[in-house]
Order: sequence, then C-alpha cells, then structure tokens
Amino acid sequence: MSEKIDFQLPESHSTILQILSAVAWADGDLSQEETEVLIEQFKTDLPVDPEPIAYMEDNMTLYDPFSTNPVVYEQIEARIQAESAFKDILNNYKYNPIPLTDLVSRLSSIEDRCLTVKLAYMVIKASADDEGNLICPDEKAVYRQLVELLELSNDIVTKIELEASQELDKFQHPFKALIHNVTSFFGQKVTLESIKKLAT
Repeated sequence: MSEKIDFQLPESHSTILQILSAVAWADGDLSQEETEVLIEQFKTDLPVDPEPIAYMEDNMTLYDPFSTNPVVYEQIEARIQAESAFKDILNNYKYNPIPLTDLVSRLSSIEDRCLTVKLAYMVIKASADDEGNLICPDEKAVYRQLVELLELSNDIVTKIELEASQELDKFQHPFKALIHNVTSFFGQKVTLESIKKLAT
C-alpha cells in the first residue's frame, strides 16, 4: 500500500474553493450534488481517475476487482485519498468560516474573479433546497454579496452565468446535452442544404 498523499491545492484555487464553500454552506448544508460539481471543476488538481466500470449511489465508484494492473490500484488509492482531502476542505469551512471580504481580497487576477463567479453560480444551481427552490434563497444572497465584492460588470456576470448554466447542464444531464448537440448539428446541416438549393 502506498503512503498517504500530501494533497494541496494551488494557492489561488484554495482561496476560490474556500469562497465556494462559503456559498455552499450558506443554507447550512453541503449537498452531494454541490460536492460532485466542485470535484468535477477542480479535477485538474486531483490525481488521475481511472475509468470506472460502474457508478454507484452516495458518490461511490466501482472499479474492476479482477484487474492485475498495480498502476490502476495506485491511481485509485491516490484518487480516493485526494477526494477525501478535498471534501475535508469543504467540510472544515463550516467550522472555520472566513469572511468573504477577506477571501475576495486574496484574488489578484480578473481570471480568478471570473472563475469564482462561474463556479459559485454552478454551486447555487447544483441542487434544489428542501422547499423545492431551484436556487436556495440563502445561497443566492451570499452569491449576490460575492458578485458585488468581485466588482465585475453586469454584462460580464450575465455572460459567465450563461456559460455556467450550460456547463452544469452538460455535467448533470450528459444524455440531454448529447441530444441537443445532435439536434443542433442536423439543424445546421438542413440550413446549409437549404442555402445550396436556393443558390442553384
């Protein structure tokens, strides 16, 4: 068995993740959907995830138990440990919160500020609350405070939110996204053929 990995995020990503934790915990609960979205968005910071043979409930993954490749087991172990450490960061924020003003002041680039808006918007739209609201009022309030602190223009925020919604939809509903892409492709093909007919 390999030694426990020392998992650390890049400094800017660590700050962004703490900000997202503040948004996610605004309603007093960190949902599985929110956690899954964040793991997906920070996947480049995590060890490679071997291709699973099946996905199970409670965010668990099933791998081939008969694989004789030791590298796969090393990858699985490293990934599990990294995801556990990642979730610890999210959970620890509940008990050691940092004011948004302090966290936002650590973001030095416009790229980091835009990324923060995008990921925060994905978090608040990741799951409905207990009352069925698609965006929890408490999380929305913290998100709006965050947007004000980031001092981005309304046009930029609107564009980022649209991109975030599209990306979240593809992640949560991959089959729906596939059908949309196929429909768009054939719609474009028909349009091109129509133009050719008109030209002849």
